[in-house]
Formats: sequence, C-alpha cells, structure tokens
Amino acid sequence: MYFDGQFRHIGTIDPEPLARAVESLGEDAWQEFVRRQEKFQPHRQTLTIPLIFDEDMRHSDPTAWPRLAEMNDILEPAMDAIRKAHAPADGASDEGYFVRVILTRLSPGSFITPHRDFGESILRSHRYHVPIITTRLVDFAIDGQFQHFAAGEIWEINNRKYHAVRNLGQEPRVHLILDYVVPGEEIQDPDEGLVVA
Repeated sequence: MYFDGQFRHIGTIDPEPLARAVESLGEDAWQEFVRRQEKFQPHRQTLTIPLIFDEDMRHSDPTAWPRLAEMNDILEPAMDAIRKAHAPADGASDEGYFVRVILTRLSPGSFITPHRDFGESILRSHRYHVPIITTRLVDFAIDGQFQHFAAGEIWEINNRKYHAVRNLGQEPRVHLILDYVVPGEEIQDPDEGLVVA
C-alpha cells in the first residue's frame, strides 16, 4: 500500500517463540511451496511457507493453510499489534482482516532485487514485515533509504515504491509478512489515484 514515506514502525514483539517455531518446521517445510519464487522474479532467492495465501492474490475470502492453526497462538502478538494499529479512534470494533500471511527466507549472501508490488489487492493492503531471524548484515531499502529491521520489530513498508533487500550475512534471514485490509479505507495511490480497500 502507498503512504507518505517509506517505512512505519508500529511496535515490537518477542521474536523467540516465532524463531523456535520456525526452526522446528525443518527444511522440508521450506521446499513444499515453490510457486511464489518461481512466479515472481525478484523473489527467486527466497523460500516461502504460506499460512494465509492464495495464488490468485484475491482480496477477500483468503485461504488458511494447515500450518496456520499450528502457529496461531505464536502469531497472535504480531497480529494483535497490527489490529490495534488500525483500531478506530471511536472505539468501534475493527473489521479488518489478514488477506495474506507468509514466512519468507532469504539465503545468506542473497538479494531481493529492486521492484514495486502490483495488483488490486496489493494496492489495498497494508504490508507488514516482522523479522524473526536476522542479523545486522540484513537491510531493507525503499527509494534509496536503507533500514535495518531488528528481530521482533513490526514495520509497515510502502511496497508501491521501489524496494529491495540484501542479506550480506552468513545466516538465512526469515521474515513474517502480513497483508492487512481495512475495508472501506481510502488510499491515494500514485498510479491508480484514489482506491478503496
């Protein structure tokens, strides 16, 4: 989603429970779903574990994958922080929902090449990154501005601007990526004009 700026930090969670859960999944879990890195050239050096995901990138009625139920309690602190960031000021209940939730791993010495995200749902979703396993040698760049995301920090990124990632370390980088929709929200997109979530 487009917003004024490159990054927004909304909070921090304890990354250790997520890190332990990711490590317990084993290597086979990272090899089960390969279509994202095959379909999207910038993500060729990544691996993905879908938790809520649809290949048609739909904007409603998302599909929960079996691992979501296994990890739901561990994911809740991050999801709750995102919900609270979008809670209405008048105290009304938040009608937002997660349309995509994935784990992504970037190999040591690898890059996600500069790109902008496109698609109807991407225009209308807040994209959050939560580093689970990372080092100081991993950074994220949006429009030439570099930012290190420490483990457990929750960052919204402006994925409608050119962005890239580099892992100069010797360990894999693992992020939790969550796309959150606030129905009826008006978004000013540089390419599409005014869009409504």
